Amino acid sequence: MRTNLILLLLFTPILVWAQNETENPAFKEKGYFNYTSIGSLIGSGNDDKTHITSLLMEHNYQFNKTFAAGVVTGVEWLDVTVMPLGPDLKVFFASKNNSGFFWGTSGGYAIALEDMEFWDYEIIDTKGGAFFNTEIGYIFNSKQHYNFFLALGYRYHEFEFTRNDWRLNEVERKTTYNRLSIRVGVRVF
Repeated sequence: MRTNLILLLLFTPILVWAQNETENPAFKEKGYFNYTSIGSLIGSGNDDKTHITSLLMEHNYQFNKTFAAGVVTGVEWLDVTVMPLGPDLKVFFASKNNSGFFWGTSGGYAIALEDMEFWDYEIIDTKGGAFFNTEIGYIFNSKQHYNFFLALGYRYHEFEFTRNDWRLNEVERKTTYNRLSIRVGVRVF
């Protein structure tokens, strides 16, 4: 329910703005593009969750009809809530009227937004960790200032924390996540 409410609050202003436009835009090959998506990271990890909700926003500048670069940020609910932040790169294939296939990759650091809870251990420090994402997707044609897209890819996350151990005092632990990423979203220009 909470995820649906966040999604509704995020997409409503974008869709209302797009519906208020009276003219159909020409095909835009250059300029600012915003990719907002919600998805699921599916697979096994060191936690008990089989899927993790992921909400991402990518701010890209498209240099021509085949290449865009920018920054990705968002919120993901791993064992703790993290905010991924890093560079983003997209390559578009055979784009016609704002539709076609694309390949994207991003990487960087996921900042921990809350403290870790781990059984009965005392957690001294909660850190984030590196992440890497690669995906292939399809952007659907629209005559508005937005396009919908679907993407399928691979996501790698690291997550670190320090806990108090009665034998060794402080112990640093690292958790890794190797997940399949499935996302649906909207591209606004």
